[in-house]
Amino acid sequence: MSKDPKRKYQCPTCPRAFARAYNLKTHIQTHDPNRLKPYACHHKSCGRSFSRKHDLTRHLISIHRSDNEDIANNPQAVGVAAGNRQWCDRCGQSWVSNGKVKGCDCDDVK
Repeated sequence: MSKDPKRKYQCPTCPRAFARAYNLKTHIQTHDPNRLKPYACHHKSCGRSFSRKHDLTRHLISIHRSDNEDIANNPQAVGVAAGNRQWCDRCGQSWVSNGKVKGCDCDDVK
């Protein structure tokens, strides 16, 4: 990672650094193999579980391509914008369209 003067809180285990001490504190927990992971993916063939709701929600969208209707059935979901989610067939990045055509950054690569 590049040296950013705003990221003064360095992880002692990996190269990640953060601007806020709280973010470093929560990140350090990701290195603990014994941390609790109460948020399990409901897809039978998956078996993944997460310590934060937000990470499960992001997993459902990016891996299983769940839409907002699936997420809306989970009132605990965090960080999911409303609108129609679309994916780039070239790079796999997703975005919420909200009626506008955004595309992704790989469209800019020539």
